[in-house]
Amino acid sequence: MDRHYVSEFTRFIDGYLDGHPEVVQDQKRGWNIYWDHRVDFQALKEAGEDAVPDDGYGFHPAADRKRRS
Repeated sequence: MDRHYVSEFTRFIDGYLDGHPEVVQDQKRGWNIYWDHRVDFQALKEAGEDAVPDDGYGFHPAADRKRRS
């Protein structure tokens, strides 16, 4: 098996990225937006405490169903 084989697609992508370095920079910026950000643990805690439990059905809130019974 030839371990030095490089597919036509890989050669194309490598050539494209060499000619368009802004694409790699844009990918890194997108990564930083969605993955590398500070987490506000106090806000996460408050959001969890303020959450309303889901009844699993989704169309009628549990409180509405209890009131009708």
